[in-house]
Amino acid sequence: MKALLLCGGDGTRLRPFTYTQPKTLLPLGNKPLLFHILESLSAAAIKKIVIILGRNGSIIEALLKKENPWGLEVEFLYQPEPLGLAHAVLIAREALGNSPFLMYLGDNFLDEPLQPLLERFHREKPDSLVLVRRVNNPRNFGVAVVEGEKVVKVEEKPKVPRSNLALVGVYFFSEEIHQSVQGIKPSWRGELEITDAIQHLIDRGKTVTYQHLSGWWKDTGSAAELLEANKYLLKKIAPLQAGEVKKSQITGLLELKEGSILKNCQVKGPVAIGAGCRISGSLLGPYLSIGDGVEIVNCNLNHSLILPGGELKNVTLSESILGERVKVDGAKTRKESCSLLLGADSIIKI
Repeated sequence: MKALLLCGGDGTRLRPFTYTQPKTLLPLGNKPLLFHILESLSAAAIKKIVIILGRNGSIIEALLKKENPWGLEVEFLYQPEPLGLAHAVLIAREALGNSPFLMYLGDNFLDEPLQPLLERFHREKPDSLVLVRRVNNPRNFGVAVVEGEKVVKVEEKPKVPRSNLALVGVYFFSEEIHQSVQGIKPSWRGELEITDAIQHLIDRGKTVTYQHLSGWWKDTGSAAELLEANKYLLKKIAPLQAGEVKKSQITGLLELKEGSILKNCQVKGPVAIGAGCRISGSLLGPYLSIGDGVEIVNCNLNHSLILPGGELKNVTLSESILGERVKVDGAKTRKESCSLLLGADSIIKI
C-alpha cells in the first residue's frame, strides 16, 4: 500500500515561519513534524510514499534525499498552486496507480498506530475509511454525519454543522476515489475539496465507513497549535545528557544533545536542547525546545520553540516561537515576560 503525503500548502497561518520553510519541517520536540509522520508510516510497514510539494518543496526533497533512515521509497510531485486536497489526489493519479492508498495531511500529528486502521481497511474493504474526532468547534473542520457504521454525509466547514464529528487529516481510499475526484467541481474557495470527493463516493452508492480516533491528535496549522503539540511531545522525550552540565539544577525530563553546555542554569523539565548549544545563567522550562547551535545568556524561557542558530540575551519569553538564527537582546533590568513570533534572521532589541 502506498501513502499520499500532502506537504504542498502555503501554511499562511504559520507565517512568518513558512516564508522560509515548509510547515512540515517546523520542529516538534526538536524533530521535524515530517519525520514524526514518516516514522508512523514506516511503523505501519508502508514503504512507498508519494509526497505532494509546494513552493518551498525543494527543501523537503533535498532533506529526504540526504536523510532517509526508514528506507522509504519516495516519489516527489509538485503542486504549482494550493488548489485543494482532492487536486493533490488528481495530480498523483499516475503515481498511485489502481491500488488503495492512505492519504495523510502533512500538518496533522496523530499519536495513534496506523497498523490497526490499515488492517481494518484491508479486512472490510470499504471505498473509504475516515477518522473522526468529536470537537467543540465543528465549523472549523470537515464534518461527518453518520448512521450506524457508515458515513452518510460530509461537509467542509459548515456554517450550521449537523454533527460534531470532525474529519481527522488521515483517510484510506480505494481506487474509486479517482473517479469521484474527477467528478467534482471547485468549491467557493476555488479548491477541489476532498470532502466533496468523499460525498461523491457516497452519492454513487459507495461504502464510506469511519473510525473514532482514540489517541491524541492535533492539526498544527497555527502557532498556538504548534506549541500545544510541542508540549505534548516534550512530555514523552527520553532523558538524555550527552552534553555537559556545570553548576546547574535539573528537575524533570531533560534531553541534552552532544556538544551542548549548561552552566549556572535551572532546568524545569520537560526541556529538549539540541547539539552545540551554549547556555548560561538561565531558567529553562517547562515545555521548552531549543534547536542546535543556540546561545542563551541570562534568560527565562518556557512554553516556547527556539529554532537553530539563535542568540538570546537577558529576555523572559513564554508562548513564543523564534525562527532560525533569530537574535533577541533584552535590557538587563527588564524582567516582564514577552510572547514573540519571529521569523528567520530577525533581530530585535527589547
